[in-house]
Amino acid sequence: MTGPEPLLRLSAWSLSRRRHDGDVPLLEDLDLEVAAGTWLAVLGANGSGKSSFLKYLGSDESPVAADTAIVFQDPDEQIIAQTVEQELRLGRAHPPVERLLQRFGLEGLNDVAPAVLSAGQKQRLALAVALQGDPALLLCDEPTALQDPRQAAWVLEELDAWRREPGRALITATCDRRELERADELLVLQEGRAVLRGPAAQWLEDPRVTDLVGPLRESVPACTVAGGPVLQLSAVACRWGEGTGFEDVNLTILAGERVGVVGPNGCGKSTLLAACAGVRPPDAGRVEVGDRVLYAAARRPDLDHGQALLAPQFPEYLFSRSTVADEIALDPALNSAVDGRPGELLTRWGLREELLSRNPHELSTGQKRRLALGMVAASDRPLRLLDEPTAALDRAGRVRVCRLLADSDPAAAWLIASHDREFLSALGCRTFELTSQGLIPAD
Repeated sequence: MTGPEPLLRLSAWSLSRRRHDGDVPLLEDLDLEVAAGTWLAVLGANGSGKSSFLKYLGSDESPVAADTAIVFQDPDEQIIAQTVEQELRLGRAHPPVERLLQRFGLEGLNDVAPAVLSAGQKQRLALAVALQGDPALLLCDEPTALQDPRQAAWVLEELDAWRREPGRALITATCDRRELERADELLVLQEGRAVLRGPAAQWLEDPRVTDLVGPLRESVPACTVAGGPVLQLSAVACRWGEGTGFEDVNLTILAGERVGVVGPNGCGKSTLLAACAGVRPPDAGRVEVGDRVLYAAARRPDLDHGQALLAPQFPEYLFSRSTVADEIALDPALNSAVDGRPGELLTRWGLREELLSRNPHELSTGQKRRLALGMVAASDRPLRLLDEPTAALDRAGRVRVCRLLADSDPAAAWLIASHDREFLSALGCRTFELTSQGLIPAD
């Protein structure tokens, strides 16, 4: 007696990306079957093709015959409505809105524009919408990368319970060992080919796996405080939505210091960094970078100070040129650091020199992140701001970020928002937790 047909079957399957200069092979000769009830974790270094694979499976050209839903790594790619409630109602006659808001940790956000949600909240909203379609196959690209530890655990529980319902299967692209520990099957991609396929539990300690998701085991030399204040925040407050935000943030960062900020999704870490960069005026308080008080003339963005540079949580927001080479050349300080050899600088960032001619928006998410981080690390700004710099990076990428920061100007001040406490500890950061009432020393 034969079992039911698999939801996905691929035989000697290949995938290419169409570009103006011809097709670029991404995956070659892949053999794969995914049966109902299975959780398949797809693992690979940044740029190995994980995201492209999932996006193809969720596209109109997909070989999957069953109903499919996908949650992208960047939720802004798929959220389209003006409010959270409107997004939940898309294509649904009578969705249980209040129950969904409570279940996905979005209580009270019915009328809030998705654009002002935290990245983790956006990702859970996208997941809620995907599950409301009752797909047979769910594709999730780094579903825990934007979540704080508590919400990450909840997402994994939710996905595990969902895929155990009859007729369902789950495929996640991941650099998170916690997902591998729950998955049934593991597929490891390397340079466009499958190098390992089998029961996940059997391969957790294989070097091809631990090299990608193992502990950081990295530390950089302790920072030496080299000078006076670079950033001073005095009674800073930022508010959004109804009754949400933070008050009374006070912080001084000296030249050479590394400071980390942790806190749950939605507490305002990204907003705080944007205020420090001159992007988002605070609702109250004073932001001083170097010898300049930001927003002194008016409560509007203050971007010509040249004192700070931010690598945002979604790195593509930093890019404005059509090639990586032009992106590097745009910043006079960075162009000077390159000294006519941008390829050497890319190599330092763990990127191939051939990417210089590529559009930065065509890079993988991990490659975009390393490019943005490298641009900030190599800049000459006294204050350098990083928002979730290790999200969705494999172990090698996280190690490289540590070393980039260690090798940068020792007089630079760093402010880093992250859920990755292991990373902040490796950097020797003085770490605070952001609460509604300000910053408190983290445990």
